[in-house]
This record gives sequence, structure tokens and C-alpha cells, in this order.
Amino acid sequence: MITPRQEIIAKTFGNRLGRRPSRATLIAAAVVIGGFLLTGVSWWFIALSGLGAVGPGILRELGWLRDKDEFARRAAQRAGYHAFLVTALAGFVIAGYTRSGQRHLKNPEELATLFLALLWFTWLLSSLLAFWGARKASQRILLGFGICWLLFCMADSWRHPLGMLIHCVPALPFFLLAWMSRRWPRVAGALLILAGAGMYVFFRFWTDERGGIITQTVTAVLLVGPLLGSGLALVRADAEAP
Repeated sequence: MITPRQEIIAKTFGNRLGRRPSRATLIAAAVVIGGFLLTGVSWWFIALSGLGAVGPGILRELGWLRDKDEFARRAAQRAGYHAFLVTALAGFVIAGYTRSGQRHLKNPEELATLFLALLWFTWLLSSLLAFWGARKASQRILLGFGICWLLFCMADSWRHPLGMLIHCVPALPFFLLAWMSRRWPRVAGALLILAGAGMYVFFRFWTDERGGIITQTVTAVLLVGPLLGSGLALVRADAEAP
């Protein structure tokens, strides 16, 4: 039986998956990717990525770009607030860590990279969860993880078929959890949280190894963050029909 709340959500936000990104969003994405690719020439081109990332938002706030409806604007504002909460918390923790004793960070120039990673990742994950819902977004994130793992294994071990098959085995849990996220979201969410926490401990992301804690944390945000974020969203997911 469909509740009044679910009926309102369905009428207001229904069939959003079939919508295509706006032209401004596609152009901005191309600028971001182009800026990253050009960093091989000079790191000054990272500013081009920044222009693509924040430019459309600035134009929308100024009222010069009107390519989003009310739902998309609310989702973007909520994602921005989530990004603020996560990044602000990280800033306070880092300030306490560095000022509470004689602690020196390795590669302090990577702090900018860390905050950019936190902002971008949190905003993107929150936007995907708002656009697709916890189940669909988590399923697609997990499928993306699994496919990337398979592609990496094939590129690294394609000359040794047996070794490639062995290396591809760790990708199977991602596909299994992607399937479970639609049928048993809370169970899949709990497993994702445990998997993310286990990965964080196994790779010792809190230590000063492999370039220092700042570099380690950036890696953890990109690798562990999607698992923990998807897991938390699934645990809190409504018992709605898949």
C-alpha cells in the first residue's frame, strides 16, 4: 500500500533517472576533466577544473543561469550543506591535531587536496543519493566499484589469465552488495559500513605511512568514503518498494 508521503514524492520527483544533465552541466564536466588532464602540462590548469566545478553554481546564484527546477536546486543546496558539515568537521579535527603538541604534517601542501576531495566527494555523493535515492545510487556506486576493479585487474594481469582471475575475485562482493542493496538495503548497508571500516583499518589510513596522514586521508576519502556513505544511506533508507 502506498502511503500519502510516498505518493507525494512519486508525483514530485518521479522518473528523474530518465532526465539528461543540462547543457551547462555537461560543459562544466568537460572543463573539469580537461583541467585535470592538463595538469600533466602544468598544475596551474587545476584552476580550470575549479572554474568548471563552481562556475555554473555561481551563475545560478547570480540568477544568470536557470537550468534547474525546484527539486534540483533543493538537492544541490542540501548537498552543499552536507559538504560544509563534513569539511568543517575535518578542519576542526586537523586544527586540534596540529595545535595540541609538537606535531608536523608530512606534505602539508596536500591539505588543499584533502579539503577539495572532501568537498567534492561529499557534494557528489549527496547529490546522487538525492537524485536516484539510496537504493539506486548505492547500487550504481557499487557496480562502478566492481567494474573499475575488473578493468584494473585486466589491464594489470591480462597476460596471465589465471592470475587475472584470482585478482578479479575481490570484485565479486561489490556486485553481490549491489544486488543486495535493492532487496535488503539495511543488511547491505550494515555490511558496507563494516567493509569500509575494515578497509580503513587494514590499509592503516590513519598512520603517517605512504606519504603521510594527509595523503592517506585523501586516498581513504576516495576509496572508503563511497562505501561508508552508501552504507549509511542504505541503513537509513525507507522501506519503500525497490
